[in-house]
Amino acid sequence: MKIQSILVSTALLIATGAAFAQSEAEFDLAFRKQAASTLTREQVKADTVAARAAGQLDTNEANQDIAYMAPRAKNGKVQAQMAAKKQDAQDKTAN
Repeated sequence: MKIQSILVSTALLIATGAAFAQSEAEFDLAFRKQAASTLTREQVKADTVAARAAGQLDTNEANQDIAYMAPRAKNGKVQAQMAAKKQDAQDKTAN
């Protein structure tokens, strides 16, 4: 019984390995051929902007408002810390 189980397991293992026997190079070449585009980057950007303006893009609470991407203004304390850090760096490089 044990020998039969081992033989069946080995046969299944070999069959599974053969099913996934495609090399990485073949997969990469197939992907590159499939992904060839006829549009330029500028055309894609223009299409995306037009679709966004027309409301054709899927949106959710994560990407409805892009205000979270805008840099925030730095307050005086942060600016003072940044200036001090730059000064320290300049002092260290001067020595």
